Amino acid sequence: MKKFKLNAFSCLCGLGIAMFAACSNDSSSNASSEEIESSDSEEATSSSSEKVAPESSSSKKDVSSSSYSKKESSSSSVSAESSSSKKDKSSSSHADEESSSSEKVVTSSASTPPTDPIEIFNPRVPQEAVYHCEEEESSYTKIAIDFDQQDWICTFEYANKKGYVYVQGTPTSCEARFSLSPTITADTALLYIDGEYVTLEDLTYNWGGNHHNDSFRFTYDGKVYEYDHSSYGWGYRKCQEMDCLKVYEADGKTLIEDGCGEYEDDLQNVRKLPVVCRFADIEDGSFGSFEDTFEFCNGDHRLIDELNDE
Repeated sequence: MKKFKLNAFSCLCGLGIAMFAACSNDSSSNASSEEIESSDSEEATSSSSEKVAPESSSSKKDVSSSSYSKKESSSSSVSAESSSSKKDKSSSSHADEESSSSEKVVTSSASTPPTDPIEIFNPRVPQEAVYHCEEEESSYTKIAIDFDQQDWICTFEYANKKGYVYVQGTPTSCEARFSLSPTITADTALLYIDGEYVTLEDLTYNWGGNHHNDSFRFTYDGKVYEYDHSSYGWGYRKCQEMDCLKVYEADGKTLIEDGCGEYEDDLQNVRKLPVVCRFADIEDGSFGSFEDTFEFCNGDHRLIDELNDE
């Protein structure tokens, strides 16, 4: 009985020792497994870290390169902009100098009044056939004429004042006196003296009847000035444009000075106040030369008298 008990006890002890060993082995196995897993994890992590590290390094290089590229681009852009800005400033400075120079030229030219009447007035080109005039001479005949605009420029010189007169005239009506004569109304009438323009509001033009011995007058500086002719040819007809000046008091009747002398027998007293007048060409508006080309008309009674005296 005791022997059985010891054997049983021995068996139980052996069984316990075996179970403890088995448990110990399991624990050791588990620990070893955990260590292996931990090691594997660390290796995997390390491996992963090693793999990521080069990429990260490459990425940094790329970013650094990109950053450098951007800096270069930015620097290049700034440099280009700076260069462009300098060029613009230089160009602007050059333009300012040119503008300043241009302004000086304009100011310089403005300080010297122009002497060319075309430059002074910038005249228009007159229009053709702007007014139709007709008149019945009888029940069988009729006269009809289309009148053009009449523009002219004349020199002005009196009492130490020199300049030009510019008139733009338009026919507005007509009358019949042996022939049809238009009434010319001044659209514009300007007197230019010493760089100043004076509007001649009362300027009137006289066609001069059948022979067209025209004249015009206006008021300026308290006097009336009349442009007329100093010589007439056969049949009392003009042979050139208005060539002399008459000066009246403000009433337009009291003569101060007769600078034409068309009735003077002494040729020394003829045309004492000379002027030059030119009408605009109806084709292109040109006026030609303002050189004084005055000549006595063929048939002027004074020339005939001189021939007779000889």
